[in-house]
Amino acid sequence: MQVLTLTFTVLFCAKFCFSLKEIDLNGQWTVSNSNMSIVIPGVVPGSMYTALMANKTISDPYYRKNDALYRWIGRDDWTYSRSFNVSADMLQYTAITLVCDGLDTISTVVVNNKIVGTSDNMFVRYVYDIKPALVAGANSIAVKFRSAPKYVEEQAKKREYPIFPLCVPPEYHGECGANLIRKTQCSFSWDWGPSFPTQGIWRDIYIQGYNSLVIRDITSETTKNKDGSWLLKVDIFTDVFLAARVNGHMEVKLANTSVSQTTPVTLTSDKNMVSMNISIPKSEMIREWWPNGYGEQNLYDLFVFFTDTFGTMNNKKIRIGFRTVEIVQDYVSVNKSLGRTFYFRINGQAIFLKGSNWIPADAFLDRVTRDRVYNYLKSAADVHMNTMRVWGGGIYEFDMFYDIADELGIMIWQDFMFACAMYPTDDQFLSSVSAEVRYQVRRLKHHPSLIALSGNNENEKALRQDWYGTDVNFTRYKNDYLKLYKDTVYAIVSQEDTSRPFLSSSPSNGVESQLEGWVAKQPWSTYYGDIHEYNYLVPFFDPSQYRIPRMSSEFGLQSFPSYETLESVFGADDMDYWSDLNDYRNHHPFGNVEMMAEAIQYVRLPNNRDRKQRFKDLIYITQIDHAVGMKVQTEHYRRWQNQLDNKGQGNTMGALYWMLADIWQAPTWASIEYGGKWKMLHYFAKDFFAPTLISPYKDGNDVNVFIVIDELSVKEVRHPVHHTLQFQAKYNPRPFNLYDTTTWDDNHVSASNQINLYNKDDFSGSLYIEMYSWDRFQMLYSWKIPFTLINTAQSVFRHDISDMISTAGCVRSKRCFLFFHLGDPVSGPTNFLPLSQFTDAEGLTNATIQISDVMATTTNNVFTVTLTTDAIAPFVWIDAYKVKGRFSDNGFLMLHKTRTLTFYAWETIDVATLKAALSVKSLMNVYH
Repeated sequence: MQVLTLTFTVLFCAKFCFSLKEIDLNGQWTVSNSNMSIVIPGVVPGSMYTALMANKTISDPYYRKNDALYRWIGRDDWTYSRSFNVSADMLQYTAITLVCDGLDTISTVVVNNKIVGTSDNMFVRYVYDIKPALVAGANSIAVKFRSAPKYVEEQAKKREYPIFPLCVPPEYHGECGANLIRKTQCSFSWDWGPSFPTQGIWRDIYIQGYNSLVIRDITSETTKNKDGSWLLKVDIFTDVFLAARVNGHMEVKLANTSVSQTTPVTLTSDKNMVSMNISIPKSEMIREWWPNGYGEQNLYDLFVFFTDTFGTMNNKKIRIGFRTVEIVQDYVSVNKSLGRTFYFRINGQAIFLKGSNWIPADAFLDRVTRDRVYNYLKSAADVHMNTMRVWGGGIYEFDMFYDIADELGIMIWQDFMFACAMYPTDDQFLSSVSAEVRYQVRRLKHHPSLIALSGNNENEKALRQDWYGTDVNFTRYKNDYLKLYKDTVYAIVSQEDTSRPFLSSSPSNGVESQLEGWVAKQPWSTYYGDIHEYNYLVPFFDPSQYRIPRMSSEFGLQSFPSYETLESVFGADDMDYWSDLNDYRNHHPFGNVEMMAEAIQYVRLPNNRDRKQRFKDLIYITQIDHAVGMKVQTEHYRRWQNQLDNKGQGNTMGALYWMLADIWQAPTWASIEYGGKWKMLHYFAKDFFAPTLISPYKDGNDVNVFIVIDELSVKEVRHPVHHTLQFQAKYNPRPFNLYDTTTWDDNHVSASNQINLYNKDDFSGSLYIEMYSWDRFQMLYSWKIPFTLINTAQSVFRHDISDMISTAGCVRSKRCFLFFHLGDPVSGPTNFLPLSQFTDAEGLTNATIQISDVMATTTNNVFTVTLTTDAIAPFVWIDAYKVKGRFSDNGFLMLHKTRTLTFYAWETIDVATLKAALSVKSLMNVYH
């Protein structure tokens, strides 16, 4: 009997115990519009726009006003269709499903003329049972999409009351009703991007055949015990065929360790999740994952294997990191009205969040390559960023985005995809949102870079401040807000992921918003949570213009991208600052006027009579203002990281400027242009986000100089970035030494109540302050200031400016500036402070700056470029026209007669090509 049973099992497995089998449906499809007047090939993943481009039916949608010219495309219905073959063996599988990782957005899926499913959410993975529709041999599939703008027009008519806003501002040149569909909100346009409401299969699509089950998702949580050991929780989510009851063993293995665990399981379609808690002994020597600048980004492959009783195996792999994350939101005083702290601790260490905000890298998502994402995130890491906030009006990014963030140590603050609007709360909409949240949390949870989940972008603030007319019935819209974010999004996150903080909104008052019923009275308060801060037309160079928050997760100014970047999408007549196209292209109302109004506060406007050159010069001026404004505001935030003012404001622990990279070629807030070219701001970020920062500013009649060192770890101590700092004591990493409330009373803030990362007398050195006159290279006077840092941000020098001017023998403040360094004025941290604005600076001359030498180094595509000047030159800008790459520095003050830079090419070039592409200018070169 045993022999017969064994023989039957062997024969059964020979026929049925195949591993999971897949048919990849990516690749060539046919794309057609509603009346079949257009029938063209199209590639999946893709959209109808990129199919039309590839077929040369349309030209570049980014060219001039093509977004308006091609509006008809988004208002038509498009169908994707193709044929595929299914073998007789494939049909033997118990379950055959069609897996659609991304359908954009409203669609009906038809296999062999049979409807197998529908979609209404771009952010959900759909799995359809298609076995009843299949035949052996040739099969057909069609995904019939509906126009998103026309769909939301229909939805709007069905609403019992309006879901605000009804439409975007006219300056956006967009479509209405993005908030009525679960789709990329900015695809209907935004103030920095165009309206291209795509349709298509935007992520992978494939068929799976299996007999018992398929492992669909794996999530992980890492918890560190007090003894230094780790607890690893792994949840495995499977799809089990409806009629099946599957027995077997689930095994988890952690690569390059001895960690493994196996457990017997019985799974059904209803009970299809396995949870395993694995205790990892301290002897295993698990290496932690750290943010950029604080340590190594150690990652581990985690394998999950399922084997059923017939020997059929199914497996899946994820990559994880071991780290802990928390937001500390303690009262800063026994006087609770002074608010709470708001900062992140990673692995027990307080981290100042330095970074930016991420929007989709392209309106056409299939054009976003790994190379482009890597270039953008590596550019962020190269300027010392450690955080990126994924903004809630775009997409939950591709897997590659989070993989790269894991590798580079870029922490991700992830918004759910709701932005600047109220949203429906009918059963159908909430059901779709529920599936979205559950899927996305399971997809992303294992990434160590993911440090926080946020319910939405600005919707709490929008509701409270009545941005869209919700005060007509505030109670109704507040109830909708609670139903969506508290009762749906947060409820599901609480079930799926308790391993990282959840924030109700951004900005919000953090936990205080929740305590106030999820809609705080002032969700923009500087005493709680994070703020979004935009100050147009104020003197951007004056730090007193900026509030003192616990964290600033959005702030920004605009600038133009380079002439080179605009050339590909502008016509010759458009190349004027005040051209019709430039007005059309800037979706921020009066944005171009604002930039000029800001500029004239700081510099004189260019006056070249040549229209083309004057436009180039104005672009350069907007980038100066942009860079200086973000520098001043960011340094302001960093200076306040461990001090409080007499009102209890301060302990600012994050600065994430708006925004990192452009979605198209236009004047925006971005520091990286569409295509990857760095604006001046991005070069400035290298200094204002540097691990060691010298930060001088005018404080009344005084100059006040701070030194900030907020990025230290074992790695940094072994390899100090700036060798002029002398280590006076052995580094001893520890968590924040948080507030001692015994030093407070109900009415006063104690100066000793500060955030301290390090022991007293940890670091000391000397600050060098030098005064120069704009008209000569020779220094007028210097001061050497010994200092000892007790805190990570500390004032080390404060003195009356008039007295310093008199001591140095400067004729008057308009003629002079101060230069700061720590003993190395070339490669060490430096800064400079003009003693007047450049509108009335005296002594500056039209410097002749020349490129004296270009040489290849021993490293491929790395070159040195030497500059010479005959006068001091501020904001020196060197450009490599149509050569992809970046310089080691740019937009700098040239204080000496020569300066050698490094150019890192992102493509293979030779010296001659680079040399021919180079040009250089400084501020005074734009005046004639």
